[in-house]
Amino acid sequence: MSAFEAAWVIARRDFIAQVFSRSFILFLIAPFILVVFAFFVGNMAEQADRGANQPVVALVTDSPTADALEEARRRLVAGTSEFTFPALREVAPAENVSVQARALLADEEDSYSAVLSGTLERPVLTGPERVDVFAGPRIQLIIDEARRTAALEGARVAVETPSLVRDVTAQAAGNLQMIRRTIAQFGQMLIFTVTLMLATLLLSTLVEEKSNKVIEVLAAAVPLDSVFLGKLLAMLGVSLVGLSLWAGMAVLVYTFGQMAQDWVTVPDIAPAIGWPMWILLLLLYYGANFMLLGSLFLGIGGQASNIREIQTLSMPITLLQLMVLLLAMNAVGNDGAMGWAAYLVPFSSPMAMISYGAQHEALWPHLLALAWQALWIVIIIRLSARMFRRTVLKSAPGGSFFSLGFWGGRAS
Repeated sequence: MSAFEAAWVIARRDFIAQVFSRSFILFLIAPFILVVFAFFVGNMAEQADRGANQPVVALVTDSPTADALEEARRRLVAGTSEFTFPALREVAPAENVSVQARALLADEEDSYSAVLSGTLERPVLTGPERVDVFAGPRIQLIIDEARRTAALEGARVAVETPSLVRDVTAQAAGNLQMIRRTIAQFGQMLIFTVTLMLATLLLSTLVEEKSNKVIEVLAAAVPLDSVFLGKLLAMLGVSLVGLSLWAGMAVLVYTFGQMAQDWVTVPDIAPAIGWPMWILLLLLYYGANFMLLGSLFLGIGGQASNIREIQTLSMPITLLQLMVLLLAMNAVGNDGAMGWAAYLVPFSSPMAMISYGAQHEALWPHLLALAWQALWIVIIIRLSARMFRRTVLKSAPGGSFFSLGFWGGRAS
C-alpha cells in the first residue's frame, strides 16, 4: 500500500467511526443552537446596552422652550437615529434652578447626565466635565436647530424642504471597497470560527489510542505519516459534513425569511473575483487552514499523555489562534509589511488570502498561496510524525531532535 492509500484507509476508518456515532448528532446540533442563542441574546444585549448608555438630559425651563428643543431633537433624530442624541426629559423648574440642577444630578434613581436650563437665547448646561465629550456638542446642535426654527417662524419665512432627486448609478468605489472589506472580514471570521471549533478536537485524538495501544498497531502496519494524514482527512471530512448541514439550514432560514418579499434577494455587490470563485476559495482555504492547524494540534496533542495535559494546552493554543487571526485581519486593506507578513506566515495565510480574493481580481496569487500552504502541511505532518515516533514510540532513528539523523531518517 502506498502512503496515500494507507492514509485513505485510516481516514475512512476514523470518518465512519465519527459520523455513525450518536455523539455526532449532538456535534451537529450544538453549534447551530449556540449561534441562534448568541444571535438573539447579542441583539437583546446590544439594545439594552445602547439604551443604558444613552445620556439623559433634564430640561429645567419653561414649556415653550422645552417643546421647541424636543421638536428640534425629533427633526435631527429623523435623519440619524434615536441613540445619536441624548434623551431629553422635561422637569418643572424650581425657585432656585442652580440648586435644583445639582439635586437632579445627584439623584441616582433618575440618573441624569446633565441639566439644561435657561432659554434659547441664554442656555445653561450644568454637568460634569465629561459631558462635553458626547452630550455637550449634541445639545448645542439641538439648541441651534431650535433657534433657527424660531427665527424663521418669527420672520414668517417659510422654508420648503426640496425633494431630493436621485440619480442611481451601479456602484461607487468607496462603497464598493467598504463592503468588500466587510466580506473579507466575514470570510476570515468564518474560517477562524469553524476551525477553532473543530481543529482543536485533534488535540485529544491520539490520547485514547495511545492509552489502549491502538496507535502502536497502526504505526506497525502503515507509515506514521499516513496515520497523521489519515486522521486529518477524517476530521476534515467530518467538519465538511457539519458545514454542509449548517450551510443548508442557513440557506433555508434565509430563503423562507425572504419569502415575505417578492423573491430571494441576492447581494448586489460581489467580491472582486465573483461569488462562485470566492466561495470555492473559501472552501479551499478553510481546508488548508484546518489541515495546517490540525496537523500542528495533532503533533502537539500526540505529545500529551492524558486529558489533563490537553486541557492545560487548550488555553495557550486558543490564544495563539487569536494572535494569528489579528495578524490576518491586518491584511484587509493593508498592502504594507503587516499585510505581506499575514500572506507569508503559513498559519495566517488562508485567512489573509480569502480577504485578498474579496478585494482583488487576480487569481494567480491564490495558486501560489495554496501551493505554499500545501508545502507547510507536508512539512508539519512529517515533523509531527517524526516527533511522535521519536518521543512517544521511542523508535525514531538518529539522535536528538536537532541531529541530522532525526531529520534524515525515514518516518515509515
